[in-house]
Amino acid sequence: MNGAQLLILIVAVAMASSLSTLVLGWIVFRRWVRPQMEIRLAELAELLEARVKAGAGEAGQELLEPLRTQVRCGLEDAAGNLLPQARSELGAEFRAAALESLPAFREEVRKGFTDAIGALDAGDLLDRTAKKVVRTSSSLMESGLNLFLAGRPGDRDDHRESSD
Repeated sequence: MNGAQLLILIVAVAMASSLSTLVLGWIVFRRWVRPQMEIRLAELAELLEARVKAGAGEAGQELLEPLRTQVRCGLEDAAGNLLPQARSELGAEFRAAALESLPAFREEVRKGFTDAIGALDAGDLLDRTAKKVVRTSSSLMESGLNLFLAGRPGDRDDHRESSD
């Protein structure tokens, strides 16, 4: 064997050895190393997610109160600026609507009173009035007759005792 053949043989053996090492490494990686790495990466991802959530929650809680204060102050300022304008606009609109509907309201009230007075039973009202007039007039006549027929004070007392 000459030197060139020997060199080709050495290069071929080195290539075969490298190729077999690469294939064997790939098989070991696929069977044992990769599953272990995926498990470890999943654990790290869960840990990282938990830490991020905890940090974000803490940061959110720290920022929540200042944010609430800023929003509250902003709303109070906006309401303070808009409230006088809203009051004046609403007052003007209310006055305009009231002036517009006032004649109709007056007419409705007038109709309501007319209906209420008309709904009273006129016959019943007359009967009650007549009974009061009769009672009053009979009471007046009795008082007048008592004055007219009044005699001696003793006679009057005797007359009352006999009538009782």
